[in-house]
Amino acid sequence: MRRKIGRILVPVMAAMLVFGGCGNTTVVTDRVTENQTHKAENESNEPAEKEPAEDEDELNEENQEEQDKQDSEEDADEEKAEIPEESSLNIDYTSVDGLRMEKGSRISAVIKNTDSDYWKAAKKGMEQAVLDLNEYLGYKGDDAITCTIEGPKDEGDVDDQVNILDMVLTENPAVVCLSAVDMSSCQAQLEAAQEDGIPVVILDSGVESDDDLVYAYCGTDNKAAGAEAAKQLCEAIGDEGEVAVMSHIQLSQSSKDRVDGFQEEITKNHPNVRVVSVDYQLTKDDDPTAEESIEAVLEKYPDLKGYYATNQATSEAVLSVLDNYSDRSIKMIGVDMGDTQKKAIEDGKEVGSVCQNPYGMGYATIVAGARAALELESDKNIDSGFQWIDKNNIDLEAYARYLY
Repeated sequence: MRRKIGRILVPVMAAMLVFGGCGNTTVVTDRVTENQTHKAENESNEPAEKEPAEDEDELNEENQEEQDKQDSEEDADEEKAEIPEESSLNIDYTSVDGLRMEKGSRISAVIKNTDSDYWKAAKKGMEQAVLDLNEYLGYKGDDAITCTIEGPKDEGDVDDQVNILDMVLTENPAVVCLSAVDMSSCQAQLEAAQEDGIPVVILDSGVESDDDLVYAYCGTDNKAAGAEAAKQLCEAIGDEGEVAVMSHIQLSQSSKDRVDGFQEEITKNHPNVRVVSVDYQLTKDDDPTAEESIEAVLEKYPDLKGYYATNQATSEAVLSVLDNYSDRSIKMIGVDMGDTQKKAIEDGKEVGSVCQNPYGMGYATIVAGARAALELESDKNIDSGFQWIDKNNIDLEAYARYLY
């Protein structure tokens, strides 16, 4: 089965917005699909006759009820995932239309971490997709489709995640959705899933495995995100000088790709900028902490002009240390967006951040998972997109979903 590349877009106010220096210009549209379409399948085409209102008070009450209903539907639309920019197979990964999973089906998601803001947003997207599936199919109680979402407390705990994945596979779910802490740690589990007929959808961070062991990948184009960060940092430092990188766990595919994309962009297009150090979050008890690594880099390179951090945790670590070096005016670019980064951007301590779309990624992962369980064709790569956020657009309502 051949699958091609698709994209998921981000919502914006009604038109195309192009941000200066942004590597992936995104056309953004509001989602218009409604569940009423499906409900109509089981209803008569003839409208039900309505008794005339007996008096003016009753008519006013009916009008108010109709207005409340419209307001409720508008509020629900705001929680919808984003419409894909393109899909070679013409698949809408923000809709559960036509996905008639069996009653009582179970979807199992094993993610990197259950506590971070990023993963809470992704979890919210997955849960909403399951709710939409049950509403569309009319499943309730024991018939309802369920989804378990589990992961280690520590994003670097490879063994814990593998143990969770082993346990999940023994429960024989309809599909497994996996974000691997270690890109090379799950080969045996992927092979076991294939032998048992359990399709696997990868989200957020890929794995090193044979292509036929993975049904689809849904997440950010991390090399492109790294390249975008490089462009923005080089512009901030005047396209010359020394820069350093603080990345999350080295075993993660997303970490590798964001660092590779950053370095490749600088090597290719910024000859006067030099990457003097690349450090990673600790994976062993005796490894230096992120803060200790950053301190060492700042002491070793007194002329350092810029810092790039590859996720929320490393961004917060860099910001924490740079507070002690405010006299050096080091420019900092991050990935992801939590409250600490949002305040840093507003205060001018962080130039900006390459922000992912975890809610849309989570929703699309469940859609892809349902398609896998139903043996329907899907795109092999589903790009959930990213957006450059800085002080110029951080308060725009259209990008509120990126501020997780």
